[in-house]
Amino acid sequence: ERFDYARVLIATSSLEVLNVVDTLLVDGVLCEVKMLEERGFNIGEDACLFEEAQEV
Repeated sequence: ERFDYARVLIATSSLEVLNVVDTLLVDGVLCEVKMLEERGFNIGEDACLFEEAQEV
């Protein structure tokens, strides 16, 4: 089965908006990959940086 789109969550220290196209080698095949940042969070408030509250 082939996926044309995938969503991944990454954290970077850069404040610049990510919007790049690069060629990656995947299983011996060169694939063009476009990475672009969704702007759903304010700068400094990335969802992946929040710690979950632990219940006592």
